[in-house]
Amino acid sequence: MVSKNQDKDGNLVMKIEGSLSAYDVGELKNRLLTGLTNYQGIVFDINGVTDCDTLGVQLLLSAKKTADKLNKTFHITGYSQSIQDAVTGVGLKAEDFLCFSKEA
Repeated sequence: MVSKNQDKDGNLVMKIEGSLSAYDVGELKNRLLTGLTNYQGIVFDINGVTDCDTLGVQLLLSAKKTADKLNKTFHITGYSQSIQDAVTGVGLKAEDFLCFSKEA
């Protein structure tokens, strides 16, 4: 489940509840691309993510690259142990993303 709001800086705030896995990335990719097109950037709140796989990690990396290419903001906020486990499972660290913050 994804809920959306706009913050004071014109960024789309997307709160993810549940899974960030192969079954969900197609729909989320489209929402992220629409958000990067129609807003100043995206704040991606991961506090509610309960499951993440390598495709979820790939989606986050791809969203960051796309945002950088478009000169837009992409910031991940919150904490999810499942994302942390998936990130370390592919040999990365949260710091490698340069857009993670534990703030909610």
